[in-house]
Amino acid sequence: MSTTDPRPPEFTYSRVFDAPRRLVWAAHSEADRLKQWWGPKGCKVVVKQFEFRPGGIFHYSMNYSTGNMMWGRFFYREIVAGERIAWLNSFATEVGGIARAPMSQECPLEMNNIMTLAEEAGKTTLTLHSVPFGANAQENKFFADLKSSMQQGFGGTYDQLAAYLSTA
Repeated sequence: MSTTDPRPPEFTYSRVFDAPRRLVWAAHSEADRLKQWWGPKGCKVVVKQFEFRPGGIFHYSMNYSTGNMMWGRFFYREIVAGERIAWLNSFATEVGGIARAPMSQECPLEMNNIMTLAEEAGKTTLTLHSVPFGANAQENKFFADLKSSMQQGFGGTYDQLAAYLSTA
């Protein structure tokens, strides 16, 4: 039987964007904007459901030029307009259920993400804090070992956001 680790590993990513907070917020809170930059490089995001409110769901597919497709979802837990979004992030089934990550059965089912935005002199600092949610010790270890990969993954995703913001 697996036990839950009382202190899950943490991942924090921070980035300064040359854009006002209102624009960075809009890029996260509007489906038509979010689909233009979210996800790994080289994939096209298709929005199946988008309810930007506490208790709402963002359900999407990530479609690759190779023909591969994966589903993902956010379950929004808290939204403070212009400042903070908290959500559970997971891989998903086509109908929106939570699914195991295709790369490993040891990956936590869900990640609790908290993103905050702060603006100074027209630039916005985004800070993302992520921890496994409801994970057992083995899943927490997988998450801890994944940190450098997460740094690269979020770096690529937020490179896409920076490019989007430069044209928005």
